[in-house]
Amino acid sequence: MEILSRAFGEYATNCYIVKNNEKSLIIDPGMGASQWVKENAVGAVAVLLTHGHFDHVYDADVLRRELGVPIYLPKADEIFTASDPFAILRDSFDADFLVSPNESVDISGFKATFHHFAGHTPGCSCIELEGLENTWFCGDFIFKGSVGRWDFEFSNAKDMQESLRRVLEIKQNIKLYCGHGEPTSLDDERANIAHMLNMRLWQEY
Repeated sequence: MEILSRAFGEYATNCYIVKNNEKSLIIDPGMGASQWVKENAVGAVAVLLTHGHFDHVYDADVLRRELGVPIYLPKADEIFTASDPFAILRDSFDADFLVSPNESVDISGFKATFHHFAGHTPGCSCIELEGLENTWFCGDFIFKGSVGRWDFEFSNAKDMQESLRRVLEIKQNIKLYCGHGEPTSLDDERANIAHMLNMRLWQEY
């Protein structure tokens, strides 16, 4: 499989295209990503969203209409696209498929698993594709040298703590393609995650 990436919008949100056998998946198309996606996503079959924040979903509905592809969204994050609580999207929209926590879905030859790690949002998920084992598109769950924020509306500090503890229990190393910034790996982030879990800042929430 081939992975293409480019950052878009005010928050430099990474959009990913994964190509395999003349088919493509689109992951987290943010504000301004649609033209690049249309030029590079040969044989696009679906848009996958790691979570529902506007900077990750902004161009999803445009691509659905223009490319005729369905949108897959973690079920717990439906509120962000259906209701647009931050009033930033062009228009609110409903995803075609609402994915349950840790569910695997088959999409035109791709098998995608949505590993659920709530906290940044209720449905925040890391997407793993069969054929790219031990590789996750982790959205805003983990970054190089940091983790996702938990102080937004609909975020939850206790859920984030639990998710970070769970990810540290995973023994194998995992390549992480993040929602912002450079890729990293779980092994490279273990010490930072452990350090953050020990910080007193959680007591504020």
